[in-house]
Amino acid sequence: MKTDTTYPLSTYRIQFNDAFTFAHLEEILDYLQQLGITTIYASPIFDAVPGSLHGYDGIHPHRINPAIGTLDDLRRISAALKQRGMTWIQDIVPNHMALHPGNAWLMDTLERGPSSPWYHFFDIDWEYRDPQLHGRLMVPFLDRPLPQAITEKQIAFTADTEGFKFDTGGLQFPLSATAYDILLDAFDDLHPQIYECLLTLKQNSRLPLSPEDWSAQKQRLFTGLLQTTILNTFLEQVNNHEALLTLLLEQQYYLFTYWREVEQRINYRRFFTVNGLLTLRMEDKQVFDTWHKFLHELYQEGLIQGLRIDHIDGLMEPAMYVRRLRERFGDNCYIIAEKILAEGESLPENWHLDGATGYEFLSDVNHLLTNHWGDEKISRFYRALFPGLAKYRQLVQNKKTMILQTQLSAEWDNLVHLLFQYQLAPKNTDRQKLKAALGLWMVCMPVYRVYPEIWPLPENDIHILEEALTAAAQRVPALTEEFTLIRSWWEEDFEKPAVALKFLKRLMQFTGPLTAKGVEDTVFYVYNALLSHNEVGDSPAGYKCTPATFHERSIKRQELFPGSLNATATHDTKRGEDARIRLNVLTLLPDLWIQQVQQWHAMNSIFREETAPAQNDEYFIYQSIIAGFPENNDPGEDFITRLSDYLIKALRESKEHSNWTAPDEAYENSCLHFIQRLFSPDHGFLESLRIFMEKINQHAPIYSLSQLLLKITAPGIPDIYQGCELWDFSFVDPDNRRPVNYLNRINMLSLMQQLEEDDPAALIKLLKENRHFAWEKLFVAAKALQFRKAHAALFQQGDYLPLSGDQDPLIAYARQHEQDICLVIAPLLNADNNMGQRWLVLDNNMPQQWRNIFTGERITTENGKLPLALLDRFPVALLEMVSG
Repeated sequence: MKTDTTYPLSTYRIQFNDAFTFAHLEEILDYLQQLGITTIYASPIFDAVPGSLHGYDGIHPHRINPAIGTLDDLRRISAALKQRGMTWIQDIVPNHMALHPGNAWLMDTLERGPSSPWYHFFDIDWEYRDPQLHGRLMVPFLDRPLPQAITEKQIAFTADTEGFKFDTGGLQFPLSATAYDILLDAFDDLHPQIYECLLTLKQNSRLPLSPEDWSAQKQRLFTGLLQTTILNTFLEQVNNHEALLTLLLEQQYYLFTYWREVEQRINYRRFFTVNGLLTLRMEDKQVFDTWHKFLHELYQEGLIQGLRIDHIDGLMEPAMYVRRLRERFGDNCYIIAEKILAEGESLPENWHLDGATGYEFLSDVNHLLTNHWGDEKISRFYRALFPGLAKYRQLVQNKKTMILQTQLSAEWDNLVHLLFQYQLAPKNTDRQKLKAALGLWMVCMPVYRVYPEIWPLPENDIHILEEALTAAAQRVPALTEEFTLIRSWWEEDFEKPAVALKFLKRLMQFTGPLTAKGVEDTVFYVYNALLSHNEVGDSPAGYKCTPATFHERSIKRQELFPGSLNATATHDTKRGEDARIRLNVLTLLPDLWIQQVQQWHAMNSIFREETAPAQNDEYFIYQSIIAGFPENNDPGEDFITRLSDYLIKALRESKEHSNWTAPDEAYENSCLHFIQRLFSPDHGFLESLRIFMEKINQHAPIYSLSQLLLKITAPGIPDIYQGCELWDFSFVDPDNRRPVNYLNRINMLSLMQQLEEDDPAALIKLLKENRHFAWEKLFVAAKALQFRKAHAALFQQGDYLPLSGDQDPLIAYARQHEQDICLVIAPLLNADNNMGQRWLVLDNNMPQQWRNIFTGERITTENGKLPLALLDRFPVALLEMVSG
């Protein structure tokens, strides 16, 4: 393990785009420092598709996105951070780039083909079995079949300073070098300047020119031509000659196709099912070295100190990738990876990562702050209401199967073709049966993927593959012969281990997207028992985190991955961290919730239009309203619009009554009308909702503080998602990327700090009176983060000592490093949270005198017993020892 001093003490996630730039970050650096933040955790900052809200659709990894700032801006920020003792972690996206005209590497590939130095950079099957795609990249951006698009003039031949191009829908792709001869031969009366231009392009395209020199050649040729009418006349001639245009398009190193064709064939690997994100062959050392060149320069210059690897599961060889990253950036670089860990799964220790991005912590604390008895009561009610959804694991397998058969069908076919190409099945094997067995095996995978790297495979990998195979065989016993064949691929005496390993590596690049699309982006919008657990890294079924489990996992985390983030909100979470707590509070009031849902269903039945919304969607709507309801109890137009937008996304993701490819707008509109009518001033729903929200808000703010304090003090590194130092009642993206009102936060923190200095009692009174507006949350965040900063070794290296058990209405533990020690006490969802007569038993070796950093109150233990009445005065406690 590297020295703990290279780890951040706390991170603050910033989502950069044209609405929040480097300049905006500079304005809040003082505030973040006062809050106690030590590290900026930046979303991708490299050049991306124009207008990108997130930066994960990169087009050039060697330059800063001009929409957010410049390299000089970054240098200035870096200097300002160093003055404040702060650092920078950079989110990187090595798995994919945008399939977009702005992607210069890809455009050079599509123009010069095998002559381009980038030809093998992208995960494209240039030898694809379909003759029409052999040697050509499929570009599925047309909204109609290609012949129709040509006839209806949806594709135009055009030109700019970068050369001749084809334009479709505002996207311009280069004319491939293979087409110059066709244009030279197409016209008897070709203007001499055009002829010379085409001839020069033809000749130079065959030279080993660098992309920069090739671009300069074209600019010299076209700068003058563009100022004449000669070029326009030539372009018109081509565009008015449909047969010629068709012939030219047939000669490109790419093929414009109707976007729906990806359901039948595809010859490139995408990010999940996003057609516009083309993956990289990062397993190739040249690709790795080239892509990371500028990033490494930033690191060497001291502008960044850490890396966050996006979607590491998409890489063919994650372990090799991290090893290369370590070799390039060194042991002192802080490196974590986005990895969703299934129940019982842990981050591979041999990857030499400092940790993961914190979804496992989110899941643990989310279950810890759920009343399991109430959760089960609500779940039983839901399963009785919707018996067709009662078997969760079967639902998961059904939805993954649906995704495989529709959105990933072409990739499935490619895998089957590949295993026959690799001769992993006898020629006489029934292709359709083997395809079915392969698909079912992938569907039954209990984790996102395994990481085959050596032969024989590690026992744990074999155990997971066997578990999936056994589950698949139980579902379809008729495929036993095919499952036996699959099992042979990892048997030690298999005759072609190198080929089997190669195929398994490829296969694993698709099991992750299959799970993500089937579960996170489908099941989580269908199975609505308690939406707070329909969350990235979490699950509404199976694992439940008890206090004892939380203690056990915390000890293990401190031992193995103390550099992992503790996250409770990210740009990928399905709803805000405090929205989840509100929904968890329903498990504290299960009977009231069930009664309320039934009442609302009856009350609002007059607004349903025939079968819309379906009762399951109606149930989803009620929970979403509770999760996101504004703290001022006023559902203005902004909230109704946000809720409506969120519902449309949820309906399409669920794929039950609508979807993205063929939206049922009639059904969607009926659901939107239902929402609008709910909030009609002459209807009783809003008043009923406000009364119910009062009961929720009696509890939710307190447990949000528990969640926050655990995040900051438990093993791991606390990560604050932008703006979440106040309430986070957001819906899924893009709602969670709305602008943050930092001026409000700055003023609140300043007032708190002044009051704490002048009149601490008045401050505590102010915080409690403004509980519903998150004043306590901001205060706890600032005090705990500042305390963590002042006691770095205690939290980075300190032991985790459990102090509470499963029967206690709270979670309590100590952090201890040498002579430094603190106590953490936070309430759990329990029907009886009266702490007035309760005590916490401490070890006899612990100090007797303590001070609560939130209230300044001094507490003395009596015979090793700490009075818990302190929680009646402030909802959570962080106690530091008092000497003497």
